[in-house]
Amino acid sequence: MWVRPISRRYPDVCFRVLAAFPGTADGGIGLVEISGPDLPAVRDAVESSDVLRTVDVLHDGDGGTLVRFETSAPLLLRALRSARVPLELPFEVRDGVANWTLTAARDDLSRLGDELDARGVDYRLERVRDDAGRDPALLTERQHELLELAVERGYYDHPRGATLTELAAEAGVAKSTLSGLLQRAEGRVVKRHLRVP
Repeated sequence: MWVRPISRRYPDVCFRVLAAFPGTADGGIGLVEISGPDLPAVRDAVESSDVLRTVDVLHDGDGGTLVRFETSAPLLLRALRSARVPLELPFEVRDGVANWTLTAARDDLSRLGDELDARGVDYRLERVRDDAGRDPALLTERQHELLELAVERGYYDHPRGATLTELAAEAGVAKSTLSGLLQRAEGRVVKRHLRVP
């Protein structure tokens, strides 16, 4: 949670959390990759944070800064541990907002919401998806996500609810990349349906 006020101060900077785990006693340890403008000022803000016990700059270059930190208030780690929900890494924080993908049982997810509420953490649940029936051998996770997005936005409806260009913009990929990913996924689904090897 230490990253939130700093990322709000520097909204164009990306904080990519690569690793995080509970440390000794009440602390937490992690690695964060920082990229974007004003890196020297951002690094100074991180190093002067009163919530961080230690800050070690492991790499500092044009592409970004890699920082190992130890925090005295690992609110996220405590909430996840109490709810028995594993932290999936990496995740990014921009302008004070972290986007997580979590895999958990519904009861554990509900318990996580209670834990975050108790700690005063603002959050929004965007989507719950049941992957119990998904065959991971059929589609990659990315293909599954993009097909799901296409269906949700009406790409396969007649008339179409979204264009390939609109889907590509929302997915953050080039139109040609999205087209290729969808075609491969569609081909696998159709072949499975028709039982074609």
